Amino acid sequence: MWLFYAVAASICWGMSYAASGPLLNRGFSPLLFFFGYTLFGLLGATLSLLCSGRISSLWKLPAMERADAPWFFFSVAIGALGAYLTYVAMGARNPTLSSLIEVSYPFFVVLFTWLFFREVQLNSITLCGGILVLAGVAVILLGEK
Repeated sequence: MWLFYAVAASICWGMSYAASGPLLNRGFSPLLFFFGYTLFGLLGATLSLLCSGRISSLWKLPAMERADAPWFFFSVAIGALGAYLTYVAMGARNPTLSSLIEVSYPFFVVLFTWLFFREVQLNSITLCGGILVLAGVAVILLGEK
């Protein structure tokens, strides 16, 4: 199922970027998009929790150890900042170019997984794919000059 979810997320992001671009170019604020993103996230999560019957046990879900809390809040906060910066980038340039640069994020996943947890989750195939992604980003950046 992970592959289905990943492809579905990619399709959703693609539609969102395509729809956001013209509005950002017409002067819509990235903050307005971020507000909408956050509002729909809150409403969607609340509705899902209510429908699944999990809202009452929300804070009883796996016992968060003291060491987990900072990582949880850091992850959520930095993810929100990333979503906001995505809208800023699209407004400053265009959705196509922004998304093609943003696709380099797996490199940073590898880097920060190693820095934070000293874990390396690469094998030769994923390393080759990552190098191709970074090469693609380099080609795009060089072509923009």
